[in-house]
Amino acid sequence: MRTITAKLTRIYLVVAVSVLFCAGLIAQLYFYRHVRSIAHNNLNTQAVALAGNLEATVAFGDVAFAQQTLKALQHYPDVRMAAVVMADGKFFAKYSPDTSADIESLRQFLMQGEFITANTHGVVQNVISPGQAPARLIIVASLEEINREMAMTIGASVAIGSLILLVAFIMFRRMSLSVTRPIEVLTAVMRKVERDGDHSQRARIFSDDEIGELAKGFNAMLSALERQNVNLNTELIERKRIQKKLDRLAHYDTVTHLPNRHYFQERLKVTVEHSNQLDKLMAVIFVDLDNFKLVNDSYGHHIGDQLLQTAAKRLSDSLRSGDVVCRLGGDEFAIILEHLPDSQQIESLIDKLIHNLTQPLRLDDHDVVVTGSVGVAVCPEDADTPESLLRFADAAMYAAKGAGKNTWRRFDPEMASQSALRLTLENQLRVALAEGQFEVHYQPQIDLSTNEVDGLEALARWNHPDRGYISPLQFIPVAEESGLIRPLGEWVLRTACRQIVAWSLAGHDRLKVAVNVSVRQLVHPNFFEMVLAVLAETGCAARQLDLEITESILMQHGEKTIAILQQLRDRGIGIVIDDFGTGYSSMAQLKNMPVTKLKIDKSFVDDITTSRRDLAITASITSLAHNLQIQIIAEGVETNQQVLLLRQSGCHDFQGYHFARPLPAAQIPSFIDGFQRKKVRSNLKTDGNRAPAEWEDWRPPLDRKAGH
Repeated sequence: MRTITAKLTRIYLVVAVSVLFCAGLIAQLYFYRHVRSIAHNNLNTQAVALAGNLEATVAFGDVAFAQQTLKALQHYPDVRMAAVVMADGKFFAKYSPDTSADIESLRQFLMQGEFITANTHGVVQNVISPGQAPARLIIVASLEEINREMAMTIGASVAIGSLILLVAFIMFRRMSLSVTRPIEVLTAVMRKVERDGDHSQRARIFSDDEIGELAKGFNAMLSALERQNVNLNTELIERKRIQKKLDRLAHYDTVTHLPNRHYFQERLKVTVEHSNQLDKLMAVIFVDLDNFKLVNDSYGHHIGDQLLQTAAKRLSDSLRSGDVVCRLGGDEFAIILEHLPDSQQIESLIDKLIHNLTQPLRLDDHDVVVTGSVGVAVCPEDADTPESLLRFADAAMYAAKGAGKNTWRRFDPEMASQSALRLTLENQLRVALAEGQFEVHYQPQIDLSTNEVDGLEALARWNHPDRGYISPLQFIPVAEESGLIRPLGEWVLRTACRQIVAWSLAGHDRLKVAVNVSVRQLVHPNFFEMVLAVLAETGCAARQLDLEITESILMQHGEKTIAILQQLRDRGIGIVIDDFGTGYSSMAQLKNMPVTKLKIDKSFVDDITTSRRDLAITASITSLAHNLQIQIIAEGVETNQQVLLLRQSGCHDFQGYHFARPLPAAQIPSFIDGFQRKKVRSNLKTDGNRAPAEWEDWRPPLDRKAGH
C-alpha cells in the first residue's frame, strides 16, 4: 500500500523536475540564440567594413591588394573562409586559414544575404564599384566555440539544478511531516480501533487546520460509536421487536388479525406437499361475503370493518383446531382443511360454517345479515398443485354465486369452462354497451277494472350479433358482479324515459313506465342526481316514471335507502316494491316507506291455485295495500284461473305472459290498440299454458332485481 508520504514525494519530484527542466531548457535556448546573434552581428560588421575597403581595389582590378585585405581576417580565428566573387562568378580574391577548405562551395551562397547551419554561419555583402556590376563578398565563420561554451553552460546548469533539487527535496520532506505525521497518527489509531474494537481511543490533534478538524471529527465519531456500543443491547432488543412486528404485518391482516394472502400461499404450498406425500385429503375453501361492498358503501367503512371482524370470528369458530382461515383481501377469505378422513367431513364443516356466518347481527344500530358464497377444491381428488387448487376453488365459489349465493359448491371440471365463459361474457358485455347491442322491451301492465293498459315494465334485452338474444339469466348476474349494471341500468332508464315521452306525444299520455333499479345503482352517491338529470334530458314527467326495487334491497340498506327513495318520491316519482312478501320486512313497516305500489311476487302467484296459504298471503297483502292507499299489482300471471282468484282477493292490476310477453317498443302501440278492441274482461278464456322457460324474466333471490 502506498503511503501518503510516498505519494507526496512522487508528486514533488514530478513537479520539481518538470519545472527545472522546462526553465533550464528555455534559459539555455534563449542564451544560445543570444550568443549566436552577437557573433553573427559581429561577422556582418566585419563584412561591411571589408566591402568598403575592397570597392577601389575591385574597381582597379588590384587582386594582390584585395588578397592582402582579405588576409586581415586571420586576426579572427572563427573565420573559416572568405572570397570576393565577381558578377560573372569568377573568384577575384579568396582567403582561408585552412588550405584544404573547399572555397568553391561558397558559390552556393551567392544569392543569399546570410546563412546559418549547425556549426557555421556566414554573410554576403555587395562590393560596389563605379561603372561595374557589383561583386559579392562572402565570409563564413565557425560556431564550434560557441557550441562548446553552450555545452559547458548546460552541464553547469544541470549540476546546479540537481543541487537545488536536492536541497529543496530535503526541505520538502521536513515540511511535509507537518502534514503526513498527523495523518499517520490518525491512521494508526484507526487501525488499533479496527483491530481491538476499542472505541475509547482518541487521536492526537497536532494543528488547527483541516487535518486538525479531521482528527476532531474522527474523535467525535469514536465518541458516537462508544455511546452506540453502550446502547447496543437495547437497540438489538428493539430491532428484534420491530422485526417481529414487521413479520406479523407481512403475514397477518390488520383488520381481522387473521393470516393474510402471503401466509396463506406459504402454508398452502407446505400443506399440499404433505398431502401428496402422505396420500391424505386436504381442501381449500374460498368464502366470498355476499354484497359486502354494498354494506361498506351504504353504512361506511367502519361498519364494513366490523362486519369483516365478525365474519372472521365466525369462520374461525366454525373450524377445527388445526384448520387455518386467512383473509385474502377485500371480502374474500380462504380456509385450509388438513388431515381430512373423507369428503363427508368437508360437507358438515361447510354447512356449519354457512349456518354460523348467516346469523343476523347488529352493528352500530344497523341490522345486517351477512351471507357467503363458498367454493371448495379437494387435494388430491380435484388437483394436486397449489395453483390448481386456488383456481378451482375460485371457480367453485363463482358457481355458488351463480346458484343464488349463500350456498356452496365443490369444484367439478365443468366449472373451469364456466369460469372462462363468464370472463368471456363480461368482456362481451363491455363491447355490447359500447356498440349499442342492447334493446329495451316492454311488458304491458293491465288494469282490469278499466280494461286498459296503464303501465309498462322496461326490461333489458341483449341482441348479440352472433348469438342472437341472450337470456337475462346469463348476463344480469355478470353485470351485477362486474359493476356494469350501473351503466346498463342508466341506459335502460334513459331509453325508457325517452320512449314514454314519444308514446305520450302519440296520444298514450296515461302510460307509466317502470324501470328496475339494482342495489349498486341505488347506493351510488349520485343516483338521485342521475335520475333527475335523465328526466330533464328526456322531458319525461316524474309522474310517468316508476322505480322498482326488491324488498330485500329496501330492508338490507334501510335508512339510507329510504332517505333516497323519499327524495325521489317528493319529486313525484313512483316507488314500487318488487317481489313483496319474500324478504324480511313486516307489513307494518310499509307505513314508514315512501311506496306507491306493491308487486305480489310470482312465487305466490304460481301456487295461488293450489295453496290456500299463498292465497291467504296474497289476500292479506292486497288488503293491507288498500288500507294504506298503496296500489297493488300481481306479476307473473300466466293463467285465467290465477286472474280470477287474484281479482277475488282485491287485485285488479296484472302483468304476465297471460296478457303479453315483453315486446319491442315498436309493437307496443299496436298491442294497446288491439287490447282495447278486444275489451278483455274477467271471463276471458282460460289459458293454462305457461310461457316458455327461456323467456321468463330472471328474479334473483333476495338481493337482485333481474328485470334489467
